[in-house]
Amino acid sequence: MSGLFEIFREATLLQCGFLEKLLRLDMSEVAAFSESLASFLSDTKRNKFVYGLAAGRSALSLYSFLQLLQNHFDNVFPCTLEDPVQRHFNPRKTNLGIAVSGSGETPSVNKYIEDVIGQGGEIKLITANRNGTAYRLVEDYENGSILVIEGRTKYSTDKERRSRLSPLGTEFELEVLAFLNALFKNIQARLDGHHDDRCPEYCSTIQDFRENGMLIADMDQEHLERWFGRLFPRSGRYVIGGVGRSGLVARAFEMRFTHLNKISYWERDFNTPSFQIGDVYIPITGGGNTYEALEGARNAFRNGADVMPITASKESNLMALVREKGRLDDAVFIPVKQEYESLFKGNRSTTSWLVSEFTKYRYPIFEINTSIFTNSVVAVGAEFLGIVEAGMRRLHV
Repeated sequence: MSGLFEIFREATLLQCGFLEKLLRLDMSEVAAFSESLASFLSDTKRNKFVYGLAAGRSALSLYSFLQLLQNHFDNVFPCTLEDPVQRHFNPRKTNLGIAVSGSGETPSVNKYIEDVIGQGGEIKLITANRNGTAYRLVEDYENGSILVIEGRTKYSTDKERRSRLSPLGTEFELEVLAFLNALFKNIQARLDGHHDDRCPEYCSTIQDFRENGMLIADMDQEHLERWFGRLFPRSGRYVIGGVGRSGLVARAFEMRFTHLNKISYWERDFNTPSFQIGDVYIPITGGGNTYEALEGARNAFRNGADVMPITASKESNLMALVREKGRLDDAVFIPVKQEYESLFKGNRSTTSWLVSEFTKYRYPIFEINTSIFTNSVVAVGAEFLGIVEAGMRRLHV
């Protein structure tokens, strides 16, 4: 198992390098992108509709940003391609389309980009591929702007090391997640009248994300090796849970178990089956007091399934339940810098739709760190199960 920990640690350091790379973006381009979003958000009297155009894990990275917008601006209404209640584009309203596509070749995303352009709406694109179809669509459009975050896509040539440690597109999705969360700090500064094109708020936030991420590389080796040994060699089903921004990380993690040729479900899917002996439930929750995570854990234990939480709090309602069952070794605690530890203390239970103001505005350090952690776990899983990226790609939807 010691070799697996080395895979985990190397993958974590690689991902921290991905975050550091965000500091080397052209700050004039970052400033322009931030300024245009601040300009869109500055009118507080009119309702605005932001359409998130993305698919797969790229979509989950974008949706985290849309949730930030909704939490902080009462007159901003995000819409996504996955919303069960669709909100149709109305050119008479204040609209913005934000598209995210690493390759720029996702057919559904490009179709919706064409639709927004056809309606004369404003469109912003984040991509890794300057030669992609999405880039060409937006490049010449007068109401379009593009920010390129160059990373490994299926069109890049740097394959061997990154395929092993960051399989199937991890780099771009993590960078988009960190970039947009850091950009939001810069947007807030601009709305407060601070227009510094060096983007100090963005840079300091990225650096903070990287410093927190580095803590993951120093997690307890013995505990993690035991956790890996409990997680991967099983024939039962994997059910991954989480709500809010943690839920977005959970959904991305669940997708990766499919790529590892495991039977997996996101907890809140309509087709998720009941727990059985041999299954494992993995709730992802920063504070460990989310109602859905607690109910999911109780349900899993009641039906003979294992519970392997990913959390930041050792003193929570969820941990009390796990400790009561004598399964504390099945929990993983995501480290954060000491200054953020207080964010995850307390034991007040909340639901996904009835949350405290504190939870609503909480700094997303747990979600960034958990993204790094789960991506590294996937690299370990691929090594443990003997799955190469080409095999994962065949299972990719």
